[in-house]
Amino acid sequence: MVIAPTRDFARKIFNSPNYVQPCVVDAGKKILKHTNWVFLDGKAHVDYRKGLNNLFTRKALGCYIPGQEEVYDECFEDWVEATKSGNHIPFFNLFREINVAVSCRTFCGNYISKETVHEISLNYWRITAAMELVNFPIVLPFTKIWYGIEARKLVLSEFEACAAKSRVRMLAKEPITCMMDAWIREMIDAQEYAALPAEKKLGSDAPAPILIRDFKDTEIAQTFLSFLFASQDATSSAIIWLFQYMADNPEILEKVREEQLRVRGGDRNKSLDYDMAEKMEYTRWCVKETLRMRPPVLMGMSFQRVVLMIVPYEAKKDFPITPEYTVPKGTTSSNGANDRCDGDSYFMAFPSR
Repeated sequence: MVIAPTRDFARKIFNSPNYVQPCVVDAGKKILKHTNWVFLDGKAHVDYRKGLNNLFTRKALGCYIPGQEEVYDECFEDWVEATKSGNHIPFFNLFREINVAVSCRTFCGNYISKETVHEISLNYWRITAAMELVNFPIVLPFTKIWYGIEARKLVLSEFEACAAKSRVRMLAKEPITCMMDAWIREMIDAQEYAALPAEKKLGSDAPAPILIRDFKDTEIAQTFLSFLFASQDATSSAIIWLFQYMADNPEILEKVREEQLRVRGGDRNKSLDYDMAEKMEYTRWCVKETLRMRPPVLMGMSFQRVVLMIVPYEAKKDFPITPEYTVPKGTTSSNGANDRCDGDSYFMAFPSR
């Protein structure tokens, strides 16, 4: 086992696709497809990641909030209605569904219907089941992997259709409302800038857009499939634990409510924006404390009372991670971050048998 306690090591691993690749179960590439960006190597991987960077800027994140808030408002109304009887009801599936809805709205905006989001929510668990460590290795009808692939086909088909709709709106220069819009607008801006005569490029005061390659609708759909996979189970688990802690500690919940009202200037119906979200310090502390007490990632390691979140990678060839040490080919490695050590990350190498 090799432990390197700095974020620089984690970044080095993530930025070294020539040496490492995500280490997933055999079904992983069948479900996400081997052409998915997470499995690409070298320059192809780097260029792909470059095209995703602007989806997570402050400006872009602020564009996604209105759609997310719409989902919350709709779900809260449904929950109030569901609890009017006063009877206890299981909330797990409700939280899971709201998480799928928020993800789909963030990725696809209003291009995707509520009915489709519900269908994805009902079928998505089959993708998770197909990723189990022990599964029938051959794709046969009605096996978990087969059901997972069928669910993936549904998601990709819907995401491709959404990307096509987004492309039409972005060509018309309409407002950005979701990640697809932000990505496609960036591509369009880059292409239009590249087509300008040299004198117009030099004479413009506006910053040049980042030049990224043109991504097809199928590639966009596959990318958001991987985002959907990454944003579900761990987040749903974290939300449920936070809900439970709030229910068990009403005095903490009251402080969260006070802060929510304060950042809105006393108007509980005021729409949320990014600046308001940044002022929610107490709410953020509650979220972080929940993640500390109940880390949602199932694969983890406890080291001197510090829980490490693990994302497994495998060395495709000997990896000179430092001048003094080379990780052998075939080694499974992990990157993790934790708040108990000032945000440092750990690299752990487990030699293969």
